[in-house]
Amino acid sequence: MDPYLKKTLDLINYGSMDNTYKMSWIRSIVEFCEKTPKKKVHFDQLSRLIFKYYWNQCIFFNLNQSHNRNKKPEIIQIVENSIREYQSSRGFKKETFLRVESKIDIPVTKISSVLKKDVCKRFLNLGGKVNKIYDYDLSNREIEISNPEVLKTYSEILYNSINYRWTQELETMDGSPRISKKIKGVDRDQFPKRGNLNKFRKFIDEENPKRKCFLTGKKILGTPSIDHVIPWSYMYSDDLWNLVYVLPEENSSKSNRLPNKKMIENLKTRNINLLKITEKKGIHNKFTEELRLSIENNYVEKFWIGFKG
Repeated sequence: MDPYLKKTLDLINYGSMDNTYKMSWIRSIVEFCEKTPKKKVHFDQLSRLIFKYYWNQCIFFNLNQSHNRNKKPEIIQIVENSIREYQSSRGFKKETFLRVESKIDIPVTKISSVLKKDVCKRFLNLGGKVNKIYDYDLSNREIEISNPEVLKTYSEILYNSINYRWTQELETMDGSPRISKKIKGVDRDQFPKRGNLNKFRKFIDEENPKRKCFLTGKKILGTPSIDHVIPWSYMYSDDLWNLVYVLPEENSSKSNRLPNKKMIENLKTRNINLLKITEKKGIHNKFTEELRLSIENNYVEKFWIGFKG
């Protein structure tokens, strides 16, 4: 293995982490080299990339990026403030960074200051030694990468390692389900896609033939909306045990609100009734099997508690 690549991978795989700054930092360096393999790079150039990573993860999944749940990392606070400002003026719709880049003022200098203070030097520390893959000039907020061509050549390997370590850390920091899918879902500027929920209608109809709204109890006259009781942004999956009919206006207003205890108990009851009905009618497939497992393992309660954080 190329010695420089080995040093970089060792920093990614074995460096200590209190938050995810180090992974966003090295990912920005790799991405910069992949596109522009120059030795010298200013912190401001990396800040834009780091802002992009956290924007996508925050706006879609609101992932907790630190072991300290009582104090969010400074860069996360900066990004979340930008998201709030954007949404207050342009609506709640969730957009990837690439779609909003030209519409927002990216606080590059603020992020650059955090990189200078908390990230640049610390990233190189490994087991009490300095594993130098770049030199740094903190006064000018600049690094000089020792071998940018290696980072470009092996960018795919490095991205995979970075995402894997980032996922590992988020599993202990955030605790929500499907962390690896969430990281991959916004990797390379992808837009997280929701599945088509119409395939679940025939199952929901079995238990709710009159098509009453799960939230209000009112009969739905038109086509009912299908809603995730525990928000999709937390689950990042479409599961029969978490899907119900709601009035279209209720679905649009619910957003990512925390379901209350009564909703959770109602969902658990609905799932038990739905399973009984499908078993009585001899309906057996992957959806009903997942429904059965959700009841046996109390998924509704467990994921609701996890979402409450």
